[in-house]
Amino acid sequence: MLVPSGAAAVAAVPHETTTAPDPCGLLPGPPPATYTHVVVIMEENLAYADAIGNPDAPYLNQLAAECALATNFHNETHPSQPNYMAATSGFATATHQQSTNPSIYEQVSSWNDLEESMGSNCGGKAPHYKHGHDPAFWYPAIASDCLLNDLPMDPSDGATALPTAAFTWITPNQCHNHHWQTGCTGASDPTAFTQSMDAWLSGTIQAIQATPDYQAGQTLIFVTFDEGQGGTPGEDCADPTNTDPSCQVVTIAVAAGVQPVADPTFYTHYSMLRSAEEALGITTFLGNAATANDMRPGMGF
Repeated sequence: MLVPSGAAAVAAVPHETTTAPDPCGLLPGPPPATYTHVVVIMEENLAYADAIGNPDAPYLNQLAAECALATNFHNETHPSQPNYMAATSGFATATHQQSTNPSIYEQVSSWNDLEESMGSNCGGKAPHYKHGHDPAFWYPAIASDCLLNDLPMDPSDGATALPTAAFTWITPNQCHNHHWQTGCTGASDPTAFTQSMDAWLSGTIQAIQATPDYQAGQTLIFVTFDEGQGGTPGEDCADPTNTDPSCQVVTIAVAAGVQPVADPTFYTHYSMLRSAEEALGITTFLGNAATANDMRPGMGF
């Protein structure tokens, strides 16, 4: 059964268990018409019901309590890669297939795709990096730009995650995205997966939070997940009547001017794409983003 939407879903969040500085509510409203930077951070394989209230994810729950939490947000399908494509093009392109659909990378004035532990620009193979979690790699229309803008992110240097482009996509590696592989630091158990993800998320967002643009209210961050655990390959998770818990994930809007809210509106990664486009002043929405629910009114960013 899905966790109930609305304020009750946030009441149990143990946000006092972390000492990280408040990320939201730092500036009075209303939100800006557009932002200088929009950042998307995609984590992996953690359902809403397993994330909210989880003591092994205190920072994620701090964000949920202090920022704008979507309490009825669904991924599009299973497995992972189609959700990455949905979030950047409006279409859930199948796994291991290139997409000829236009993407947000073509719409913006500048972009970076920051892939933790990638071996070299635009898909260089390396341990703990996965092509399926690198959306820019799959669009042939931006192949030349990919070599310049799809960049390795140094796991030991949070500064490499600082957004300098209009649109920045950040993918943590397989040690920090709620997966675990041989060679990752720590134990190979679900508790350690979650703790490693949460610690990485805390360090990354706090580094962004310290930048002048964030402090001025000009940087918007989406924290989201590709899917919950389990599910059926090809499942239609974007159907509002689908109550499979593996189809509901945490998504949080983080910005200095965002006020705490729990929004029960039905959203998907298509909604996030539409809202990212709007936040950057783009009015032509891609694919299924054109008909998706807009997150900005209900979540206050």
